Amino acid sequence: MIVVRARQRSTGRWRSRGSLLLALSGILVLVSACGGTASPTPATASASGASSASSGATPRPTAWPGNAVVGIEALGVADGEIRRGIADFSQGVASEDLALMRRAADGLAGVDVLLSNADRIDIFSPMQPLAAELRVVLPAISGASEDLRTAIDAGDAEAIPTASARLAVALTAYAELQPTLAGFVLEAIEQRRLLVN
Repeated sequence: MIVVRARQRSTGRWRSRGSLLLALSGILVLVSACGGTASPTPATASASGASSASSGATPRPTAWPGNAVVGIEALGVADGEIRRGIADFSQGVASEDLALMRRAADGLAGVDVLLSNADRIDIFSPMQPLAAELRVVLPAISGASEDLRTAIDAGDAEAIPTASARLAVALTAYAELQPTLAGFVLEAIEQRRLLVN
């Protein structure tokens, strides 16, 4: 068990009996798994249902419903912010910097606002599995972040590792969705053209 003794305000670090890093060592493994850059998975084959090439014309992707385009674009923009939160959380755990971990938690605590975009993409069948996963993982990230923020503010040395572990699991689950999301985001550029043409 970790017992928090004192906080150094200048660095945002906490001194404790034992090491906070030791308590969070299992979390480092999870965090390192979710901190990498997701490589886009092309969504074109599964999502576009390209038109027949028998006419000799260059096939164009099937247009997505307009709300699906809007939803994917919003999720793509938010993904950059979530990645920053993941990076801050990872660095905070690695350096035992609770101020940085709290800042990450603060930024991630509201990601459940993106659930409306999961509803937007759910109208397009190729995106329904992604929408279903986002409906689970976004509230998990938000809830764990709120709990971590509360635990840090209270100096609760037992709750900090528990909330951090939950957040790491949720962020790892989100990271597994990033390649699929990135593929749709790339395709959304062409889909936006189809909407305006």
